[in-house]
Amino acid sequence: MISSLCGKVLFVGEDSVVLDVAGFGIEVYASRSLFDRSVVGEEMTCYAHLQISDAGLSMFGFATELERDLFLELLQVKTVGGKLAIALLRHLDAEQVLNAITSGNASMLAIPGLGVKRAQRICFELKNRVEKKFHDLSKNGLAVPLGGALDSFVLEALMGLGFSHGESARAISLSKAECDADVAWTEESLLKASLGVLQRRL
Repeated sequence: MISSLCGKVLFVGEDSVVLDVAGFGIEVYASRSLFDRSVVGEEMTCYAHLQISDAGLSMFGFATELERDLFLELLQVKTVGGKLAIALLRHLDAEQVLNAITSGNASMLAIPGLGVKRAQRICFELKNRVEKKFHDLSKNGLAVPLGGALDSFVLEALMGLGFSHGESARAISLSKAECDADVAWTEESLLKASLGVLQRRL
């Protein structure tokens, strides 16, 4: 079983990194945080998982053991393969995925290639497993789970302005957390507040 890789980064593509490991160029489908650490020409060590399927061999790489453990949990969902599981961890960080699953908020898992029904299935099938396995971390996700048409509208608006899904989701949650619970949010007011949060963090 291959649990880690160490080698020089030869190439960084859109969804994978090529590592020179003992003279072999190994293509590694990488999580977002591993991409952030990947610099061509530099040595890098990562956690890894080798998947063997009818399509052949696929190597997946992660910056942390938490990411790999969560990836393996995602593979337990019948309709989720390795490419889709790593795509989730390329668009969202591990804590965001954990929070989406434990809160049952399938809309937070909205990424290209993952439909609503499959996202709902991930939340339904993994909620109890994730709460048990990642008990401490699952309680430290976003301050306020996103949900409803208002949040979805603002999330799409922020992403349309160029912010990532994770940045947008955090900004919406922080905006709500910083105000009284009885505030009557509108699309305009929540969008303005979220932009304010994002500007403070730039």
